[in-house]
Amino acid sequence: MALLTDKELMELAPSVFTTKKSKKVSDKYSFIPTINVINDMRKLGWEVFNASQQKPRSVDDIPHTKHLVRLRNSTIGLINDSVPEIVLTNSHDGRNAFKLHAGLFRLVCSNGMVIADTTIDNIRIKHQWYDFDDIKVITDTMVNKVPEMIKKMNLLNNVILSDDEQIEFAEKAIVTRWPKGNESINVEDLLSPIRKEDRGDDLWRIFNVIQEKLVKGGLVFNNKKEKMQKIRPVTNIDRHVTINKDLWELTEAYV
Repeated sequence: MALLTDKELMELAPSVFTTKKSKKVSDKYSFIPTINVINDMRKLGWEVFNASQQKPRSVDDIPHTKHLVRLRNSTIGLINDSVPEIVLTNSHDGRNAFKLHAGLFRLVCSNGMVIADTTIDNIRIKHQWYDFDDIKVITDTMVNKVPEMIKKMNLLNNVILSDDEQIEFAEKAIVTRWPKGNESINVEDLLSPIRKEDRGDDLWRIFNVIQEKLVKGGLVFNNKKEKMQKIRPVTNIDRHVTINKDLWELTEAYV
């Protein structure tokens, strides 16, 4: 996946370029366009590789809806089969501060993950306190955490789960998306790898297989009317981040 130009970024998440704050916020609201933060991160070597925005509640909300942007730094190498990223979330409606999360993008399945705060804390930036020097400190902090990410991933690679443990893990993973559970989901289907690179009993591969299906959707199941349906992808940004982090935290508990 190549880095995005501003034109491509505009097509995926036009709210990133909004230049006026929402009429719904007070005069005290300090407005900073997300593109300003992205341009500051570009000065520090971080480039945009993917982005999305949330479906707005109304047409008027389109310029201010929540968005998610994934950035990478070419000076940071691969961690096994994944690229470290910084995941930025923000909105221009006064409901959200800038948040920067540590992320991983797995090349073999073109799938992005967000790492739990138990491994690397997410960092909030309040609009009225935004400063370029703060961004530099934050990005440097996350870069310094890369060795910790490598250690965590190596641990996941070294943990082998028995068949019973895999089923238990999958059942707990289902709850990260459906808190009350989902009896329609076949656990064996959830554990079944999509590609040969995902075959194996180590925790890292099992985590990736399940994470991709829970977040990207596509898994076929029988509903209560005995009709075949597919799990829809998670498009709500808050849910996307929460499911990813909860699943990562669950995975860490097996180490």
